[in-house]
Amino acid sequence: MSEEQTIVINDEEHNVSELTVETQMHVARVAEIRQEIARLQMQINERQVVLNAYGEAIVNAVKPAEDEEPEAEVVQ
Repeated sequence: MSEEQTIVINDEEHNVSELTVETQMHVARVAEIRQEIARLQMQINERQVVLNAYGEAIVNAVKPAEDEEPEAEVVQ
């Protein structure tokens, strides 16, 4: 038993099979583009985490170390 695929357009439900072939192609393309946007958003989120980690590493590299003892002076 297969259910009819439907889509809501302007608050009105339509059977996809009853749409024109051109409209069905547009519906399919919109779904593909939405999936692509979701994938790209995930990539952006992942890259933001990496970018933040690099930024934190840079900040840690240039701030003075609080745990280090000052170097002893050599008296001659």
